[in-house]
This record gives sequence, C-alpha cells and structure tokens, in this order.
Amino acid sequence: MLQRPRASFIYQRDILAIRELKGTKQRLAERASRPYTSETNTQFLVTIHWSIPHMTDTLGAAAHRIACRRISRDARNVAFAVCLALPYALPMAIAHAQTVRDSAGIRLVDNPRPRWTPAQALRLSDAPTLTIGSSATPEYTFGRVRNVQRMSDGRLLVADGASMQLRFFDARGTFLKVAAGKGEAPGQLKKMELVRVLRGDTIAVATGFADVALFTPSGDFVRTIALPQPGRRPSSRLTDILPTGARLVVAFPNPAPRNPGTQWVDSTNFRLMDDTNALIRDLGNLPYVTLGQENATSHSAPWLSSIAVEAGSTEHFYFGFGDQYAIRVYAPNGQLQSIVRRAWTPIPVTAADWEDWVVQWSKLWITTSGDSARKEMQELRESAYAFTMPAFSQFIPDRTGRLWVREAHYQDAISAGSLTDPPVVPSRWSVFDAKGAWLGDVTMPKDFQPYDIGQDYVLGKQRVDGMSKVVQFALIAGPKRHESR
Repeated sequence: MLQRPRASFIYQRDILAIRELKGTKQRLAERASRPYTSETNTQFLVTIHWSIPHMTDTLGAAAHRIACRRISRDARNVAFAVCLALPYALPMAIAHAQTVRDSAGIRLVDNPRPRWTPAQALRLSDAPTLTIGSSATPEYTFGRVRNVQRMSDGRLLVADGASMQLRFFDARGTFLKVAAGKGEAPGQLKKMELVRVLRGDTIAVATGFADVALFTPSGDFVRTIALPQPGRRPSSRLTDILPTGARLVVAFPNPAPRNPGTQWVDSTNFRLMDDTNALIRDLGNLPYVTLGQENATSHSAPWLSSIAVEAGSTEHFYFGFGDQYAIRVYAPNGQLQSIVRRAWTPIPVTAADWEDWVVQWSKLWITTSGDSARKEMQELRESAYAFTMPAFSQFIPDRTGRLWVREAHYQDAISAGSLTDPPVVPSRWSVFDAKGAWLGDVTMPKDFQPYDIGQDYVLGKQRVDGMSKVVQFALIAGPKRHESR
C-alpha cells in the first residue's frame, strides 16, 4: 500500500501564484489534464492567484484574486480563462532597491534582488576541509545523522540517530567520547527526533512528540522535560527547540470532513513555552497543512506540497509557509518584529517532473512485481501532487546573524516523501542579513546537508560512496581564481 506524506510536515495551499505572463497559458492548459486523485470523476479546485504582495506603495500592494474554477479530472479539453493583470500591476523585478516599511509596528522588508557584488558573493570550497567517517570502527560509522555542531571550545558534536549516541570529536576530527545511546535507563534514548545545542552548549534531544532530554556540554545527562498532555490522547506536539531553551509547540488539528475533491488550508495553534512548561507567548493560529478530501471519510496532504518551516537563533525565531516567499521574524519572547519577502516566481511541477518522481520513488519503495507493481505505480501516478514547488524547504540561522533559506526541489522528496530530506541534487540557499536584506544565493554540493554555518565554514553531513560522513567546507568570498598558464 502506498504511504502518504505525513501531514505534520508536508502541506500546500492549492494556489497557483502567477508572476509572469510568459508561458502562463501553456502551464495552465497542462494542468487541465492532470488527475487529482485516483477516484474517477473527482473534481478539484484550481485557484488562479495573481499575488503582488511585494509591490512598493507607489505601485500598490494589493493582491488581486482572479478566478476559481472546478475542473473534472476527466475533462481533458478544459480551457482555462487567463485573466490579465491590472495595468499598474507590474512585476516586482522592475524595482531596483530593497524597501522597508512599517505596518502597525511590524517591519515589512521587500527584496527585489540580491545585494552582493561578485567580490562579496560567498561560495563553498571545491573540496571539504575536514572529513570524518569510516566503516573500520564504530565510532566513525554514522547512520541517520540528526545534527552536527561545533561547540564553543572547538569540539564537534555528532548526533547519530541510528545508535542514539552523542559523539564528540576534536577540531581535527579525532574521536573523544560518546554519550547517551539506545536504551531506557536515565540518560539513554528510545528515539532521537530533534537535536539542538542551546546557549551555554547545553544539548537538547527531542525523544518524541513531547519529551526533551537535556545533557551537559560534556554529554552528562541532566533531566527530561515532558510536555503536559491533558486527556487520554496527545493534544499537541513539540515541533522545534530554540537555542534559548524555548520550545515551539503545535496543537494537533482536527479537521472536519469536506466534500470529496476539496482542498483547503488547515491552520492550528502555535505556542512558545519555556523549560518549566510556562507559556511564553501564544502565537495564534498559523497555516499548518493543506489537506485534500479523497472520499467521505479520509483526507491526506498532496505530494510535494508547501512546507511550513521554522528555525531559531538566540536573537530571533523564524516561521514561513512555502506558498509564498514571506518569512515571519519573531523576537525570543514571541513578538512578531518583521516580515521578510523576496522576489520569487513559483516553479510549476510539470507532468515530466511528476513522472520522474513517480518512477524514482517506485524504484525505492514498491517491492512487488508484475501487475501488482504496475498497479501500485499507477495509483501513485494518479495521486494528488502540488501544482508548484514551495518557495523554500529549510531555514538555518548561522553564527553571524544571517539566515540561510533552502530552495525546494522535487527530487529531494524521493527518498522519504518530504522536501526537508537531505538534498540529493545541488541545493541553492538564499542568504539574508540580520535586517532582512537579501544578500545573494549560495549553491552547495549534492547529497550534502548543512547543519552549522559560521563566518568561514559550513559543517554538515554528506553521503559519499554510499556512506554517511561528517564534512566541513570552507566558506569563501569572491569568484574562483583560475591559474594562468
């Protein structure tokens, strides 16, 4: 049976944001022949959304919604009406400078283009400056690495999800010691979901929906913080741990059934709580998941859907929903300070993209053969999937106050169905400074997942020759220098 994406991680508003007229009719015509679900004659909602949220006050900042239509999955010859934009609705690309406005005390930062000059643009070194990993000894063998961080004293922490161990190495990659491990004794772990290094190098490990185990910088167990769950069933879950020690908690939604074929955005409550379970701030309802009603009793999230992304530094907490390039920036106390936006044109998921994803996914996950395999593959092919790729799939605040934002790519979701999985193709990251200015983009190698970014390094994991290794690249400013002959 096909596994659907987990609604807690993958979700999408069924909105096609059109920012350029070129190619619009062709893309919309292609959508007319796309199946929504495996149910015959199921109808789905297509919303053509002309969004101009980034315009300056002179040009107007209103978003103009054009049309909504219900299209039968069997209506192969449906023609989409394309409404032209208002004459003053110029694309953001014509703007030449970053604009900063104030709206009820919240800074709105619009970025039409990056600021870096060629001499300032960052890039990674061609080869790693440090590599840790070997199958010769268990201390250097990694599986399902959850995080890699440089500690204040220069040591490296590697959180290994396969062994449930916290492993420490010196700055040159020599093994020092191991802590935690799999088990049920105090200080041992049954699960390793999130791993974060807090202020003062305290290590926090989320061991499930509700519990966080705390360790000293040397790996000694301190205590466990349990999220209260009133009632017999869990009502909320932990979704992130901030460097301040605050926890981001989200309530489980309970959506009411809709008409089959309907898609909708479900929002739910987000809260910041401290390590004593006291409420820091109720952030209110934020977009949580886009769901599609498949039949009278079941719903699911479409494949490759937009992803809500959150991350925290000691100075800020960031939240975004991938249907638009808008990043909400909060203070540590949960007060919304600014919204950072960047020029962005949604990239359609073409029929060729989807077919490639289906074929590659099937090679990994369909274990039957013959007619059974072909049936499963066809069911997958007819499943609901996103019209466009999300604006982003991951945030990483670095140690200098910058925010790195990863571009979503459909191939990254082949291994496990989530766009937050480690990149399998070269990944592109947009870099913003502490004030929200878009500095530029940085490309990182394929199969490399960064975790810790400093002034002059990027530390993470990379799959090399089928083996997971810890690697560090140098972060260099300026173009490559070619040797003269």
